[in-house]
Amino acid sequence: MSARRFAFIAGSGMDPLAAAMTTTREVRFDDIPGVGACGVEGHVGCVLEGAIDGYPCTLVVGRRHVYEGEPDAVARLVEWLAQAGVTDLVMASAAGALHRRLGAGDLLIARDVIDFQNREHLVRGAGPAWAGNVNAERLRIHRGLSAEIERAATAARLSWQRGTIVCGVGPAYETQAEVRVLQDWGDVATMSAAPELAAASRLGLRAAALALVTNPCTGIASSRPNHQEVLEAGRRSAGGLAGVIRQLIIT
Repeated sequence: MSARRFAFIAGSGMDPLAAAMTTTREVRFDDIPGVGACGVEGHVGCVLEGAIDGYPCTLVVGRRHVYEGEPDAVARLVEWLAQAGVTDLVMASAAGALHRRLGAGDLLIARDVIDFQNREHLVRGAGPAWAGNVNAERLRIHRGLSAEIERAATAARLSWQRGTIVCGVGPAYETQAEVRVLQDWGDVATMSAAPELAAASRLGLRAAALALVTNPCTGIASSRPNHQEVLEAGRRSAGGLAGVIRQLIIT
């Protein structure tokens, strides 16, 4: 059996995760065909290859979003990672809490991802056979990898829970009325994870999704979400997430 190589996609404000790595190579998104530079504040837009505690891994700092107008860029990045030897892809997204039981800094390990983004973009180029598959196949979370992450989070002494990520188009935050509807669907709302998961599933990668709660959604608390708040909360929580990543790859 070939050796596993993990890749982690760091969401908004999670760039401090790079400090946990010994980097041997940096590749800018601009240098990866079909990907291009990030257009959102807080997303650096580079791939770091190296190791954590001597174990090889890859860290993607920042991500492209479908709402930036280049939906194929997400799939191109995942394809590049697969070609570089990545076998296991873990996507970490900043997310808003849809329920009061979740607060900033909480970690949610996805059992399911509900995709409200444009599915035509996500399966483009995959052919009609793939496009006809049910959503559970198109968005395939690897249960074994998710279970490993749960054990890693426990070993890192980070509080976590299972739940459902609802992936919207963005870039605007959900309205209070939209949040009331989404509360029946999931636990957190984000603008990412589904595109990467769809590409990883198509390519046969083991894939899992995490949501790092950075803020309450509109109407859950008195304050309204804003991007600066999301970035700051992501940076504060990066240390705990780094501990989970370390435990995952060394066990």
